[in-house]
Amino acid sequence: MSNVADKSAFVPEGDWLHEPGQSSGQGVGTPFLWGATLLAGILRIYGLMSQSLWVDELLTWQTIRPDVGLCFSEQIFDSIQGPLYLSVLWPLVRFLDPALMLRLPAAIAGIAAVPLFGLLVSRWWDRRAARLAVLLFALNPFLVWYSQEGRGYSFLILFLIAQALVFSRMTERDPTYRGALFFALFSACAALSNLSGLFLWLGMGLSALVFFRPRTKKAWSVWILAFGLGFLLMLPWLLKASGIWAVDRLIPGSGTGPVLRGDTTFTWLALPYSFFTFFFGNSLGPSLRELHQPDRIAVVRSYLPLLGLGALPVVIGLVAGLWRLPRRQYFLLLWVIVPVAILVFLAVRNFKPWNPRYVIVILPWVLALTGLGLSRLPHRMGFGLSSILVGLTLWSLGNYYWNGHYAKADVRDAVALVEDQNLDAFPVLVPVITGVYRFYHEGPAEVLGTFDWGTLDAPGTADLFCNAKLAGVDECFLVLGREWFFDPKGLLLPALSSRGRLTLVEKLNGIKIYHWSRSALQG
Repeated sequence: MSNVADKSAFVPEGDWLHEPGQSSGQGVGTPFLWGATLLAGILRIYGLMSQSLWVDELLTWQTIRPDVGLCFSEQIFDSIQGPLYLSVLWPLVRFLDPALMLRLPAAIAGIAAVPLFGLLVSRWWDRRAARLAVLLFALNPFLVWYSQEGRGYSFLILFLIAQALVFSRMTERDPTYRGALFFALFSACAALSNLSGLFLWLGMGLSALVFFRPRTKKAWSVWILAFGLGFLLMLPWLLKASGIWAVDRLIPGSGTGPVLRGDTTFTWLALPYSFFTFFFGNSLGPSLRELHQPDRIAVVRSYLPLLGLGALPVVIGLVAGLWRLPRRQYFLLLWVIVPVAILVFLAVRNFKPWNPRYVIVILPWVLALTGLGLSRLPHRMGFGLSSILVGLTLWSLGNYYWNGHYAKADVRDAVALVEDQNLDAFPVLVPVITGVYRFYHEGPAEVLGTFDWGTLDAPGTADLFCNAKLAGVDECFLVLGREWFFDPKGLLLPALSSRGRLTLVEKLNGIKIYHWSRSALQG
């Protein structure tokens, strides 16, 4: 009969849902976990293709699309943006519906992460805390969003939970070489799903040194193997990235270059709002479009009552979770602090703009701490705050599925509408969302993009743009979406109006469609 230490570091014992674990004690129970997984599956599959593809998803498509004639190795090994996710998509988009295949693997990974997360928190917390954490994880709008987007973030969450599970097992008993191999594999899979997985990998390395310092030569060799092999597996893509990124900006005293995204590159107010977004996604409070408006501060103020109500259970739950955190789980502090600190440093050095998704690696631990904290409050208080949190989460999910105010830009319907009206095949000017438009575009009309232009920051720049793009064009359609990236001051429409007649044709979710015709005086 095999020894316990000989068992896989990843495959749980058959009774793990029922019997007390070494750390937690009670598991979450098989019916509850299957129910949570089913709920997560419904939320991640429902409406999977109801919204058109997002700009970032087209970056995925452009990397692996079949028509460029590149082989698998050329497309995968030359990419630093989630090569693992791309390698899964590569054969699928060649034989099945590309739009569906861009998203379906992310949804499956998002569903599979739920039972793994249940296994993990069952090792840490008692049944009540673990169940609440799993429920928050299954319902989480931020995770639902990235389970329905064709990028590697859902894979990242799945593999970092697997990585954490192996780490937890290795620290509860003598670490084994088998465990080290699994840890290295999952670490590499997480980082190659999205390179922000490196943030957690570094946090885990620091926590291993601080809280679980090896005491024998074998233990040292096991941990060195675990982190060293993982690094070697990531290395080809890290070397590729070092030749693309402005790494010199990280050197103290060096120049940081032009600000990547203006005043949105980083602000300290982004930290509390990121935590709000982690719990309620992008569909509660101000929408992404509103946050890019010039009067966004006033917009945020108008939502303060709702933001305050949402912050109440989150803040109290997290504070209570940190207060009642068992000493043996103190390593979770580093798993949260280190990734946040790294991204703050990168944003301050103008190396990478701040975005909540770049620290999505802390989200499972934040949800676990919140579940712990709310479960440790007096019963009525804990039940009330948990009800508020779950209620607002469901409200946010409802907005995500059915409220056009929060919907992604509806490029798919915009293409259909323009092609229905553009019988004479006039050119179509599509700033920013050009790639998405071309994905759905099948007609003969020329699609004019803006990738070769910078931001329209002055009326003179807008005039130059119109003169260049519309030279020889007497009539065209204009499809505007996410215009704040290209025309934050709203200079394009006045410049077009000064050259002819500009008519609003239709407004869709996040999209405005115009028809423009040159006046005789401008001919």
